[in-house]
Amino acid sequence: MKEETETSPFALPTGDEAFDPVEAGVRRRVRGFIETILEEELRAALGRGRYERSGAGATGHRNGHHERQIIGTFGADTVKVPRARLVDDQGKTSEWRSQALRRYQVMSRGMV
Repeated sequence: MKEETETSPFALPTGDEAFDPVEAGVRRRVRGFIETILEEELRAALGRGRYERSGAGATGHRNGHHERQIIGTFGADTVKVPRARLVDDQGKTSEWRSQALRRYQVMSRGMV
């Protein structure tokens, strides 16, 4: 004899269709936090914020964003990394590199 089991109408789907709103919220917050750190780091390097005009202390210009996938204790996620060109005292330009998210760094330090 087979027992019939009732499923709650509030139960989350399982398998490929599974969606956890808490997990999605945490990932969204972590992604936003990382992107904010990168934007603030670039703001400090350029001497001005996004959409602010160049002043006497400006040391370069923004050049869009590119996406990078990183893996942390929160799982894999894609973040938008700002791009910029910095100008030194001699007038030479170089690409800005983040110190918080180093080049070719895929995993966060907590994963190592």
